[in-house]
Amino acid sequence: MQVYPQFDPIINGLQHNGVLHNYALGDFVVANCSSDMSSPPARLYWYINDRSVSIAPSIDVHVPECKIIVPFPAFTVQPQVPSEFLQPQHETTVENDGFLLRSHTLEVRFYIDEKRLGKLKGKLVLKCLARIESIPQATRESSQIIYTETTDELSNQKLINWRGSDGMYSRSSK
Repeated sequence: MQVYPQFDPIINGLQHNGVLHNYALGDFVVANCSSDMSSPPARLYWYINDRSVSIAPSIDVHVPECKIIVPFPAFTVQPQVPSEFLQPQHETTVENDGFLLRSHTLEVRFYIDEKRLGKLKGKLVLKCLARIESIPQATRESSQIIYTETTDELSNQKLINWRGSDGMYSRSSK
């Protein structure tokens, strides 16, 4: 017997006490998507600005920050990590009137950068799709929008702050 999901997937992690977090370029985002109970279970897919998030290898890796000290100049080398990655899907099973219903949860993690923002300056659209491959009409989705300040907005704010008391922009003498 097939049981379709009744509700759209739920996106969690982007809010604190019901208020959407304020994000900026360089921030690390962690979001979870949970599907509704169904049989067979829905497989979850993440999209960022309509671009599919690929699945990273399912290995547990911890890479500490590497520091290389040179007499002059000193610098820090950051290890290369994927720009976005998914955690393995978790499954929850519930028995209801003799039927096994399943729900999946999938976590995405990524840094906000200019490349990811693309043409949508200052806006990221996160979409979670819950799809049962054998039942395409049972596909459900949810979206959440993250707004960020763009580099242009930050530059404009600096210009406003440089305006002197006479209303004229002051220039640095250096």
